[in-house]
Amino acid sequence: MKLLNHYVVNVVAQGLGRVFTFGSNFIAFALIARVCGADFFGQYSYILNFFGIFVLMADFSLTPVLGKDIAQVKDSPQLYWGNFLLIRILINVLAVLISIITAYYIRRDLFSILLIGSLALPFLASRFFEPIFQVFQRPWYSAYVSILYGVSHLVFLAAAFLFKGKLSLFIFAYIAANIAYALMAFYLSRKSVKPLFQINKLIIQNILKLAMPLGVSSMLVMISNRICILMLAGMKSDYAVGIYSAAYKFIEISSFVAAMVTAPLIPIFAEKAQQDIRSLRNILSNIAEVLAIFILPLGIICFSISTKIILFVYGSNLLPAAEVFNILIWVSIIIFYSLLISSVVISIGVVKFAYWLGASAAIISTALNFLLIPEYSYMGSAWTALLCEIVLAGVTIFYAIRYIGNFFRWKVWIKIFGLNLILYVFLHEKVFDINIFSKIIISLVIYGFFIVKLSVVRRDIFEILSNIKIFSFINANKR
Repeated sequence: MKLLNHYVVNVVAQGLGRVFTFGSNFIAFALIARVCGADFFGQYSYILNFFGIFVLMADFSLTPVLGKDIAQVKDSPQLYWGNFLLIRILINVLAVLISIITAYYIRRDLFSILLIGSLALPFLASRFFEPIFQVFQRPWYSAYVSILYGVSHLVFLAAAFLFKGKLSLFIFAYIAANIAYALMAFYLSRKSVKPLFQINKLIIQNILKLAMPLGVSSMLVMISNRICILMLAGMKSDYAVGIYSAAYKFIEISSFVAAMVTAPLIPIFAEKAQQDIRSLRNILSNIAEVLAIFILPLGIICFSISTKIILFVYGSNLLPAAEVFNILIWVSIIIFYSLLISSVVISIGVVKFAYWLGASAAIISTALNFLLIPEYSYMGSAWTALLCEIVLAGVTIFYAIRYIGNFFRWKVWIKIFGLNLILYVFLHEKVFDINIFSKIIISLVIYGFFIVKLSVVRRDIFEILSNIKIFSFINANKR
């Protein structure tokens, strides 16, 4: 119960922070798309996508490694933390150099902006402090620094609009907010642990041993996910980049939410893996089922009103993005499970398969985008993204089952899929002339009733929730 309380508090703290982080980023996307048009928005998206690729290179999957290791060395973490930061500094310098060279050769018309962003990569890649805040019982620090980022970004964004809305000003707003985040996060981390910068070869070897396959794989996976943006810009236009990016922004948000839910699990899974694999498997089964109960109907609803969502957020200029969104919705759902199962395999140290898996995804993505973009443009990229995510999640699930056993309780999953199929049919039937939003409300009420009636959620989960501090109001109401 202590672990579960710890997990929920961290999810809430990190979630509150991410509301500000993702909220400010999403507001920036929506406003720029509405005010500046699809082509301008395409350039803005291209630049942030470029930064995203090299931010991942700069991180090199060291953050999940920190989440696993820091929980196991928390009694004397100073030396580990110092060596971890030294590794990050060296990798960041390498990422900066590669980023500058790449920017010069692939997009000289935007080189000055890309150069400044490349030099700022250590700040853009500074989202690695949360495991420190979590393990040392200061979870709300995650919220504080993310709130600072969100507020700073909105202030700088407003200033950019006031000063004629130049592309460079919007990028500077993004960079400045990340600098504020990095400086404050490092300051707060020193209240938990101060780094000891004394080189220890054994610590460095152990970090790199786990990070190397994950880092290489994450880079290759990022290529498989984002190469389409670069290829759309080169083979089509900035307009095509804007349409695809408008839909993909929702996927990024869902990915961040998935990371928010799964990242705090890595230290917990690592601790459980040392004690009892069966207990780890049961926890994974429960989480996977509860996750499906919530995100599958959400995906069906978003699919049913995708045009309305795109029109509301971006306006009519980017309405074609609704078609892309209809495909990428299912990518976002698969990402939840991909990250969840990845947390498990990381916690048990099974990572070597990531080398060939990431390479396979990158090759498949590049080849399919090259073949499909000339004829199908952004729709070809959307279908490619779905196929690659299925491959990534499928292989990761295979390795998880291989090492901890089958965590799928098929009787429960048949109920979940059956209820969601009924939900989909009801929302798309033409017999009843009812407003779509009324249909959604009615269908969710019926869905919730049968979830409880068919005992899809195990009763012990409700009992566990009622004992978690943050849900203590459940017991209060019973009295």
